Amino acid sequence: MNEKPLKCGNRTKNGIAGENSAPGLNDNLEFLGRRLHIQTERTGLPVPRIVTQVFSEGRVVFSRKSDLPLIGPNSQEFSNTQELMRAQHFKTLREIEDKQKRILGSHKVLESDE
Repeated sequence: MNEKPLKCGNRTKNGIAGENSAPGLNDNLEFLGRRLHIQTERTGLPVPRIVTQVFSEGRVVFSRKSDLPLIGPNSQEFSNTQELMRAQHFKTLREIEDKQKRILGSHKVLESDE
């Protein structure tokens, strides 16, 4: 069900990946027969944030944003940003999978009551 995340460059305002930009995370998964695309990236302007968006048929159906403290070029800070991005991305994936399990589980209960 989970595909290995694909990495893509995070883009700055001018569209060019910065040398210290954290790579984005992308996954696709099925939710009740629909293909969802989950994308997490770090944005920098006007406020540094981690943004996770869930797409269905090209439309955003869910979005989560977390503000980041202003960071410099320190490699430790860059590593921490990557860890925060992964945590937010995989939390979103788990929430989608858990929701599907709850929905499918409730249908099984209803079917067994009939």
